[in-house]
Amino acid sequence: MLNKRAKAHLLLFMFMFLLILNFSLSQGDELKLLLSFKSSINDPSSFLSNWNSSTPLCLWHGISCNNFSRVKVIELIEKNISGIISSSIFHLPEIESINLSTNRFSGEIPSDLVFSVFLRYLNLSNNHLTGGVPNCSISLEILDIGNNLFSGNIPPQIGVCSNLKELHLEGNNLVGRIPSSISNISSLQILTLACNELIGQIPHALSKMKSLKWIYFGHNNLSGAIPRELFNLVSLNHLDLVDNNLSGQIPSSLGNLTNLQYLFLYENKLTGLLPRSIFGLKKLVELDLSYNHLSGEIPELIIELKSLEILHLSSNNLTGEIPSLICKISSIEVLNLADNNLSGTISPCLGNFSNRLSILDLQSNSFHGTILETFREDCGLRNINFNGNKLEGSLPRSLANCKNLEMMDVGDNKINGTFPYWLYTLPELQVLVLRSNKLHGVLQSSKIIHPFPKLRILDLSNNDFTGPLPKGIIKNLKAMMNLSEQQSSLQYMQGRYYYYHVNLTVKGFYSEFPEISKTLTSIDLSNNNFHGEIPSVIGKLRSLRGLNLSHNSLGSQIPTSMGNLTSLEWLDLSSNKLTGQIPNELTDMTFLAFLNVSHNRLTGPIPQGKQFSTLENGSYEGNLALCGFPLSKACNNDGRKQSSPSFLKEADDSESKISFGWKIVLMGYGCGLIFGAVIGYVTFRNGEPKWFVTLFRVKYH
Repeated sequence: MLNKRAKAHLLLFMFMFLLILNFSLSQGDELKLLLSFKSSINDPSSFLSNWNSSTPLCLWHGISCNNFSRVKVIELIEKNISGIISSSIFHLPEIESINLSTNRFSGEIPSDLVFSVFLRYLNLSNNHLTGGVPNCSISLEILDIGNNLFSGNIPPQIGVCSNLKELHLEGNNLVGRIPSSISNISSLQILTLACNELIGQIPHALSKMKSLKWIYFGHNNLSGAIPRELFNLVSLNHLDLVDNNLSGQIPSSLGNLTNLQYLFLYENKLTGLLPRSIFGLKKLVELDLSYNHLSGEIPELIIELKSLEILHLSSNNLTGEIPSLICKISSIEVLNLADNNLSGTISPCLGNFSNRLSILDLQSNSFHGTILETFREDCGLRNINFNGNKLEGSLPRSLANCKNLEMMDVGDNKINGTFPYWLYTLPELQVLVLRSNKLHGVLQSSKIIHPFPKLRILDLSNNDFTGPLPKGIIKNLKAMMNLSEQQSSLQYMQGRYYYYHVNLTVKGFYSEFPEISKTLTSIDLSNNNFHGEIPSVIGKLRSLRGLNLSHNSLGSQIPTSMGNLTSLEWLDLSSNKLTGQIPNELTDMTFLAFLNVSHNRLTGPIPQGKQFSTLENGSYEGNLALCGFPLSKACNNDGRKQSSPSFLKEADDSESKISFGWKIVLMGYGCGLIFGAVIGYVTFRNGEPKWFVTLFRVKYH
């Protein structure tokens, strides 16, 4: 319901609108219908759908458009309007442009819909509309029905739209093959068919569309080789064929696309060497060939790509070294060569050739030697990922120059030395992974007032660190204490066309996070030589989601303050020397899905209720003095372990029988010993015992 003030505003709005409408129609001027709803109107779609036929709006089903015979432009963009669109608006006699994008319109748009002969622009994208791809009039120049629920095949009749310049059909449920008749639209400049279920090969006939500047066929099921004729479209600026089943080699005719700036062919089945013709594309800004089966070396011709800003060649079979000439491309922002078979040393120039380089991902290769020694003072790196190589030596102090560094992963190498304390000074560092190296020594408290102010993920596992847990570091991890509740779990760490990713041990399994949520927080100090107690200050990390302290020599009791970790989802304290009882406060961890306290020296009853009722025996094995559910050992009222009454009775009976049997044996043995001694003495004193000598053949002296 509208309040009085809202009704007054609305009446004034309608009055002014009618005045403008009458004036516009009387003058014969073009009328542009552009609605902007007041915030006081809670549901504009419901309100407007109740207008009668005399109202100057005819978008909704069943409302006459007779009063709008002179309307030329209708725009209702991002108004959160729902309902069914009346087909009458598409053949208003003078309508030229309709834009109803990004609303909640639903219902079917008939595929045989007849458009006004003057309609040049139609945008129904980002709604919930259904039906088949509508026919278009010869006057239509832009048709955008992307991101709806349209289904069926792309009709061959689409080729009659001879004046069409842009055709957007992406993000629907379209099936079948791309009709070759689409090539009859010689004026077409932008063709987007991505994110459907299209099959078959890319039509060779597309080579006739000389005006094409943008092709976006990604995320379908297209197969076969990329037609070499496609690379005769010399006006092409953007080619995106990602996430299909395309195979074969990249045609050498690619070099014909001298105006190409964006080439995306990742997630296909392309084979062969990197075509040399690619390096003749002087205007190329972004190149992504990752997740294919390309092989060979990266040629030094890469220096010819003077405008290159983004280079993704990850997850292929590339070999050899990184050519040092790549450092002469000062425009590069993202260099991703991960997951190949590249070898050799990492060229020192990669650390100081440009302050524009923000992403350097060389993980999962076979690089050896030391990490780059020199990082320039104006270092612009935000992400360094050298995980899974054979790098050795210590981490260079010049990394402290990278003040924008958000993530550093050098895990699974042979890095040695002590903990790099100078990392404390990096104000933006959020993810630090040093796992599985040869780092050693005691983790000392920081002398800096606020070390690691934004650190959310810390993985130091599988090293040789010793001493007590770093209380001075833990108490300053501010980002793990008060992570903003407004931070959405759907927000991820990313760079330009690059999502940060990391591998972590979660719930006992080594898991890959292809995207790092901004709410993910984790500490892993497992498989080291830490000893002493778990500091109670760890209870301040209220935003922590994962904690792994397993396989150390930690003793004393589990601090009750850990019950404050109410966001914790996995907790692993196994294989330590922890004593005492499991604190009941841990039942406050209402998100806890995984707990492992096995192989410690814990005693007493297991806490009951909430998440603890979902845990199994394996969480507690190796603690002989624990009792209570889910273990089969029950507890006394005072919490001590007890056996069942039947077991105790059987044990008592067995003990009684054994005791009585031994008494009989001892009595018989004693009597026999005395009787034998007496008889023996009498016999040997009175003469030679011939029967004894004869029986045992012993001569008596």
